[in-house]
Amino acid sequence: MIKFSRLAAAILLSIGMNTISCADEPRPTPSATVFEGTIDSDMPRFENRLETEHFVLKWTNKSNHPPDNIKDPEITRETAEYLEQAWAKYTELFARCPYTAPGKYKIEVVFRDMDCYGVADPPDGPIQLSAGVWNDPKNNGVRRSTSAHELFHKLQYAYGFKTKWNLEKPYRWFTEGTAAWAEVYVWGRVSRAEKVDELFKDTSMDLHEAEDTAMPFWIYFVRGNHEHPNNQLMRKFFEACERLQDENLALNEVIKETYGSVDDFFKAFARDRKRGFWTGPCEAPYKCILGPDGKDIVTEVKDYQRKRSGS
Repeated sequence: MIKFSRLAAAILLSIGMNTISCADEPRPTPSATVFEGTIDSDMPRFENRLETEHFVLKWTNKSNHPPDNIKDPEITRETAEYLEQAWAKYTELFARCPYTAPGKYKIEVVFRDMDCYGVADPPDGPIQLSAGVWNDPKNNGVRRSTSAHELFHKLQYAYGFKTKWNLEKPYRWFTEGTAAWAEVYVWGRVSRAEKVDELFKDTSMDLHEAEDTAMPFWIYFVRGNHEHPNNQLMRKFFEACERLQDENLALNEVIKETYGSVDDFFKAFARDRKRGFWTGPCEAPYKCILGPDGKDIVTEVKDYQRKRSGS
């Protein structure tokens, strides 16, 4: 079962350490060596540029390293639309714009050869997207989800994460888990099915170790698996993060104010995680969450839990 004693204790701790936001890996998270090599390697020269209201997208089709090249400029135009739509959704809910580097008013987005789908770190740097993933026509859904995911990291920075306060490990259940929630909030889909179903398949997984697969917890937090979700709780949570400069203390505060006992909230999550998470009607975008292949993962989770309860 989930280690709630450890989680409850951690909620009461004040923590601080720098982190890296690499997300949406096409395979298990790459090693630190591979990831550092990705972000530290030389950028290609970008001779193409597309500027929108909030973004400046840059790419090349002339690199001597072919995996850097974007073959079809329509890909970048679509991505610009995805980013602008995510921007609109975030600013509507949070009443705050994603972080931009000092002296800049738009976020730079670059396409290049990478070992993961996208990166939005460090805060002052560009959003980096994988040219190889974007070139694959079968990855349209991945493009949408990853665009929303990486932009959400910029929203995290707008609340002071990494710009005013830092985290101590484990932290990816917060940084990657909420960014995965943002994929669903914006598009009703995720870049990897594991973000939805892994927490139900492995009910012994510690929530703090779940990384982006902690996403169902954040759906539970905003009551997205109920008929009427309260997405405003995510805004309230991030405002508390900014004020307390500690995501655990912030979560503890919002749960207590909204649901009462923190202990009871996590016990209820553990129970529903095992026996039935989406048991009744719920509203979009949580009613039907699509995976990268377009299949409804919510239906699969319901069937999985129904079979397990029956056995």
